[in-house]
Amino acid sequence: MIPEAFPFFKPPPPHYALPMFLRRLAILFFLAAANGNAEDSASPDWPQWRQNPCRTAETNRELGNLTDWKPIWSRELPQPAPAFQDVRLQFDSGYEPIVLGQRLVVSSNIDNSVTAFDTTTGDELWKFFTNGPVRFSPAGGKGRILFGSDDGWFYCVKASSGELVWKFQAVPSERKLLGNRHLISVWPIRGGAVLRDDRVYFAAGVWPFEGVFVYCLDAASGKVIWLNDRMGHIYDQQPHNTEALGGLAPQGYLLIDPETDELVVPSSNAYPARLDLESGALIEFKLPAPGRLPGGWFASTPGAKEQQKLKRRGLLADESVNAKRHEDKPRAEGIANVRASIHFFDASLDGTESFPGLPEEVEVYGIVAGDEKLFVTTKAGEIYALSKKDEKEAPPKRWALASVKNTPSPFAESLLSAIGKPHGFAISLGKWPFEDLVGMLENSELDRLFAVSETPDHHRTRLRPRPDLQSRLHILEDDPNDCPLPPYLSSLILVSDSVNLSQEKIETLYESVRPYGGRLLIPAKHGDAARQSTLLRATIEPFSDEFILITRQGALEGSSNYTGNFDPSPDALVKAPLGVLWFDDEVGNFKRSPQPTFVDGTMISIDKDWLDASTRKGKVDYRLLAPRFTDVYTGRELSKEEVPELRQSFSEIDRETIQPSQYRPDNLNDRPTPEKPLSSERVNPLTGETEPRIFPMAYGCDNGIDYGNLYTMRSATAAFYDKTNESGTINLSGPRSGCTNSIIPANGLLNVPYFYEGCTCSYPLPTGMSLYSLPESHEQWTAWGEMTTEQLAGKIQRIGINFGAPGDRVTRDGLLWIDHPHSGGPSPQVKVTTVPESPDYTYRHSVFMKSGDGHPWVAASGVNRVKSATLQGLKAGTYRAVLTFCSTSETSEDRTFKVSVQGTELPDSVTLSKRFHSMTRSLDGIAIDGSCTVSLESVKGDTQLSGFQLERTGP
Repeated sequence: MIPEAFPFFKPPPPHYALPMFLRRLAILFFLAAANGNAEDSASPDWPQWRQNPCRTAETNRELGNLTDWKPIWSRELPQPAPAFQDVRLQFDSGYEPIVLGQRLVVSSNIDNSVTAFDTTTGDELWKFFTNGPVRFSPAGGKGRILFGSDDGWFYCVKASSGELVWKFQAVPSERKLLGNRHLISVWPIRGGAVLRDDRVYFAAGVWPFEGVFVYCLDAASGKVIWLNDRMGHIYDQQPHNTEALGGLAPQGYLLIDPETDELVVPSSNAYPARLDLESGALIEFKLPAPGRLPGGWFASTPGAKEQQKLKRRGLLADESVNAKRHEDKPRAEGIANVRASIHFFDASLDGTESFPGLPEEVEVYGIVAGDEKLFVTTKAGEIYALSKKDEKEAPPKRWALASVKNTPSPFAESLLSAIGKPHGFAISLGKWPFEDLVGMLENSELDRLFAVSETPDHHRTRLRPRPDLQSRLHILEDDPNDCPLPPYLSSLILVSDSVNLSQEKIETLYESVRPYGGRLLIPAKHGDAARQSTLLRATIEPFSDEFILITRQGALEGSSNYTGNFDPSPDALVKAPLGVLWFDDEVGNFKRSPQPTFVDGTMISIDKDWLDASTRKGKVDYRLLAPRFTDVYTGRELSKEEVPELRQSFSEIDRETIQPSQYRPDNLNDRPTPEKPLSSERVNPLTGETEPRIFPMAYGCDNGIDYGNLYTMRSATAAFYDKTNESGTINLSGPRSGCTNSIIPANGLLNVPYFYEGCTCSYPLPTGMSLYSLPESHEQWTAWGEMTTEQLAGKIQRIGINFGAPGDRVTRDGLLWIDHPHSGGPSPQVKVTTVPESPDYTYRHSVFMKSGDGHPWVAASGVNRVKSATLQGLKAGTYRAVLTFCSTSETSEDRTFKVSVQGTELPDSVTLSKRFHSMTRSLDGIAIDGSCTVSLESVKGDTQLSGFQLERTGP
């Protein structure tokens, strides 16, 4: 639980039980004020998704007779490709335009853009590109259009021209991953923007354990008003009445509740969070404890014209979004068609109406009103503009998708002839002719080609009349000489002559090449540098006079296959901390399916026919389906032409026998609630004593499996324990792992495939993912496990105290850092006292750290205005002390203070002059007899201490 002293937590206010007529009146006043963001208050706009910050889809315009509305133009746009297949997360399955003055503004997840059209003619006025899908509707007001992208940036452009006013990187890191088959930021902006009173609110990040970031910015300047980056690390309630370290998974449109004046942040498939609008402090966030209720991305407040009963904690839900089968029982929650509803002064529409003049086959996706017109979007990706003005009869103008063919590419034909038709994902770096890129796609089985260029406009212009390729060719604006790429991603990387290649750069690019046959094509002039590079299991051969081809052969050094039967999988590459490599829901499995196997970069999963309700009886379940083959490094389902040998070896699957309900190793019981894991012995990192290896494990029906180096389990969420450094329990909050253990180290990755089908428990993210090992500087928290003060008394010999941290953490050399005050779950109850008793604790995600000494995740949190901190329970002896300091304060004023340990003062005072720049100071030969006190005395400004570690060096 979050302690009261912790920042960014605010107790919930009392519920305002206003009479309904007063509540509606208040909402009307609120909406009138909110609409002040429109450019022309005399002609109400539709300035953001569902019109206003409350998301009520209300306008003061009169609808009149629907037959009076006539089409005046239409546009055919590429059909949107939603990020997820699961309807509960399809927040971007159709176009959601806004209207600002005489501009209709539309975002696109196909060509990564925001486009403005003339509301009267349908003419395109401008188009603005980003480096990732724009999955949410923009927010507009006072001549500005504001929106976020999967590239991790938030943008403000002029409504008149699309010219960039400012842009803001939500997380100061260039780390990327493959998310929903796109090359995106690890922290995409999936919390759709809401605008009120010249402040814009949005959320970045999807995975709680990677960090999530909820922002309030000044809409005019982009200046940060507040940030809450603590929402991903909350030890609290999970489905099945369990607890774990997890948090918010923001996907959906943010909104403002007019009844409480709180910011509501949807959390993918779970209940939304509520934050204080002025400060960003957390008011409420809990996952549904019993589960069994299908969640969804959609949420809105009930407007003045809404008569429906409130759902989901005071918010409206749509039953077509919040719908899922829990095995043989269809479940849904919400109101029919509320997502597509629109409310006029005199009538309401719910999106099921037929519009005169529109083709009969049109399926309406959404309706907005603005500039005295209606705009109807369809599920096929069309936009129809309708007006009821008396004008001369004229056929409505139709803007159809263009389609042209490009000239053949001899280079592409030659390369593909030499290497065969690659599958998967490719990357081009530098200045490649557009015909070469198109030729690679038209003549191969590539899923996507990501083209990185400093000058992308020419390619983007030429791609526009190729809607057939817009979902496969992604033009990214970046420096090809310094563009970080995820490891293992690419079946093929093309490097042009314009890129500067050093030996180090070649080695870095090689890491992004997929094992088992991925290729890197580089200019021949860099051949000597390539041959001198450390490229494990690489073959280097000439391709032409201009290029050489480097092929990555075989497995990753130190990785292992996993062939099932709950056998060990001692993959040496999989070690904490771990970060997400890819996530996707393309391949889903029933929750009680057999374990997948992992062979040479391919996952073989065998689903159950769980929709055949006639077979399940007691301890027996369903028949098996045909196996599916997936690339472990990208999550892509392999085509029928790939891995023929593997397909042959799995061709004899028994698809007739009804399967057991659960799969367990013979030595484990079949109870749904297992005993605490016991996996041999360990050396306690605090005391040095040998003891049974027991660690926190909440409810999880998979029993947990020891794979050698890692013990994996569902402990409320997917979780693992790294035995190589006695890590404690690390929760991978978001997905639901299988009832059969499905968290498997293999092929250099920790694989967490989608084992969520047939379940409606509200784990936030019904999707699969794989994780890879990251440097120790990466922030990842753990619940190490309970030890009482009495058990530790006089025994502690090595320890770190991490002030303000949201959890414990063990370094790879076995040093256990303990959070203080305790907030991250079961933890050793070391006794730490401070003067004053309740000082000012702070936390910032360590990704903001810029430079310095020590671990960034120690430095990024801390305690201010503290005079002393005393640790008890130490074994008597001589110690080395290392102290960490860092300023994360908003103020730029220098701080200077004196520091002593057990009365021995540091030779020099500590001065903090740079924000997010850490420093460490050490003292040797400190005599300790049971307790140790660190004292701080201010010289200028407040004192600060991020953490300190002690290690016994002698008697």
